[in-house]
Amino acid sequence: MNAKILAGAILGFCLVIAAVVALTHRPGLAPAASPGISGPAAPPAAWPDYRGDGFGFAMPAMPDGALVARGHQLVTRTFAFIGPEVADPTKRYAGNSLACQNCHLDAGTNRTAMPLVGIVRTYPKFSSRSGKTISLIERIDECLTRSLNGRALPETSSEMQSFLAYLRFIGEPQAEPAAAAPAASLPPDAARGITVFEKNCTACHQADGLGARWGTAGDGRGYRFPPLWGPDSFNDGAGMDRSDRAVRFIQHNMPRGIDSAHPALSLQESWDVAALMQSKPRPRYQPR
Repeated sequence: MNAKILAGAILGFCLVIAAVVALTHRPGLAPAASPGISGPAAPPAAWPDYRGDGFGFAMPAMPDGALVARGHQLVTRTFAFIGPEVADPTKRYAGNSLACQNCHLDAGTNRTAMPLVGIVRTYPKFSSRSGKTISLIERIDECLTRSLNGRALPETSSEMQSFLAYLRFIGEPQAEPAAAAPAASLPPDAARGITVFEKNCTACHQADGLGARWGTAGDGRGYRFPPLWGPDSFNDGAGMDRSDRAVRFIQHNMPRGIDSAHPALSLQESWDVAALMQSKPRPRYQPR
């Protein structure tokens, strides 16, 4: 066959294939999002591997990429945008200087630390804590009012829409329910927890457990290592104030940097540290 004719045939075939793909693969045909989430969905096929410090995240090339990137910033540096020390008083939705990723490690992509990957697919769903079916927007607001000890975000606010865009971006694979933490051989004991805490936790969270700031109070820069209790920590309505949730988090992630498959703390030690945390003062949850 003449080379020119062969090349033309190949080119024509490629154009047909491209046209079929363009007609059948549209972002809008991605799995349906939860109510309240707008914009095209283009979640990654695998769990992303973003750096936990909030830097190094490239804005995705998609129509709502700017919202996704801002959502990532809100998750990693919550205190800088809606914290109690931001310059604009109307933006002070969080009541403490924590970041979402203090619990949802690595911008919510850490498999063993309350991951956010795939949760967009699980809402609306029944909440045993609320005693009703809630939307993803309501779940985000629960984090605001409990873990961040603040107030709910307006549904139409740019901050809420950014959170939603980011969660949709990391919407694959669907989240799996976390298994309950196994019981320890001995009842949890805060006194034993002190010993474990002093040996394993003070280098980051400090001897008083009140964390270590990047700068000084009032500068809006948040914490390098968050407080585990005290006035600037999560309130007693937060998920981390539940013993079994705290135990799973502690054993698989603390001290930071461990291999979750080979925990540094035993199950008993994790329960004891969780008991210590629960014995300490923290803000009371105030339903709004």
